[in-house]
Amino acid sequence: MGKFRCSLFQAIVAAFLLTGCGATQLGMCAPHTKEEGAPERKWTECFEQPFSHTGIIHSVFCLNDGSTKPPVLLLHELTGLSPGTLAYAEELSKDFTVYVPLLFGEKEKISLVSGLSAFWVGGLVEFFPGGEWDIPAHGSAPIVGWLRGVVQKIGERHQQQRIGIIGNCMTGTIPLALFDHPQVGAGVVAQPALPMRFWWYTNADKESLGLSTDDLDKARGSQARIYGLRFETDCISDPAKLDTLRKEFGERFISGEIPASEYQMAGKPINAHSTLIGGWKKQDKAGQPSRDARERVRTFLLKELGETRPYG
Repeated sequence: MGKFRCSLFQAIVAAFLLTGCGATQLGMCAPHTKEEGAPERKWTECFEQPFSHTGIIHSVFCLNDGSTKPPVLLLHELTGLSPGTLAYAEELSKDFTVYVPLLFGEKEKISLVSGLSAFWVGGLVEFFPGGEWDIPAHGSAPIVGWLRGVVQKIGERHQQQRIGIIGNCMTGTIPLALFDHPQVGAGVVAQPALPMRFWWYTNADKESLGLSTDDLDKARGSQARIYGLRFETDCISDPAKLDTLRKEFGERFISGEIPASEYQMAGKPINAHSTLIGGWKKQDKAGQPSRDARERVRTFLLKELGETRPYG
C-alpha cells in the first residue's frame, strides 16, 4: 500500500510539473535518453554511512580501492545516480579515485521524477524557500553546504593532492561553488541547467549560472580552471551560460562545446543534452562525440590535478 501511495504521489507530481511552461520546455529540449552501461564493480559507502553534515544526510559511494590516485568528485544529473553514471565513474577510476554522492533517488535507478521532486517539490524553489536546492541571493544552497563537507572529507583523505569536480545538468555549475576549498584544482561544468524554472525562462535565466552571488565571488577568487561542455543544439543548457563562464573566468575557462555537425547525422535535428552520460554509446557512430568528450575531460583533469601543479 505504501509503495502504491508513493507511486501515485509521484505520478501526480509529474503531471503537475508537466503543466508548467518551463517544465514542458525541459522535457522537450533536454531528453534524457536511455543510457548505456552498468557498473561492474562494487560501489560501497565512504566515510560515515551515510555522510551527515550541516543537518543534511546523503550517501557517498566509492570503490574503496585506496587513495593514491588524484581524487574526483562526480555529481550525477537530473535522472539520479543511474547505472550509466556509475559506469562512467568506473571508467574514471582507471586514473582517479572517484567519489559519487547520491543526492536524490535510489542508487542504480533512473528517475527523472526524483530529480524534479527534489528541486521543485522538495525544495519548492519557486514558491517557498528552505529546501536543499533553494538558491539564495547570498550564502549558499543547503546542498552546496553539504557538498563542502564532502570535499573537506576528500581533502583529508588526499592531503597532498588536488581535487577535481564534475557537475552534470542540474549539478552542472555546482563545482564552481566548491572552489572555495584550497585543494580544488579543476571543475568540469557539463550541460549546466540551473536555474530550472517551472513557468518560463527569462534572458537572465539563460545567462545565469544558478549560483548565489557569494558562491560566484568565491569561484572568481580561486585559481581552479574550468572545462565547459554542452551540445550545440541543447536548448535547456543555453549557449549564453558558456558565454557567462567565459566572461566571468576568462582564460581559466576552456570551452568544449560539441558542434552539431559531429552528432546530427544526415542533417537530422537531434535534441541532445547529456554530454558525458546519456549521449555516450560504446560503439556506434552516434556515441562518438560523447566518447571524445570523455577523453578530453580525462586529459583536462589529469593535467590540472597532476602533482606538478601544487594547490594553494
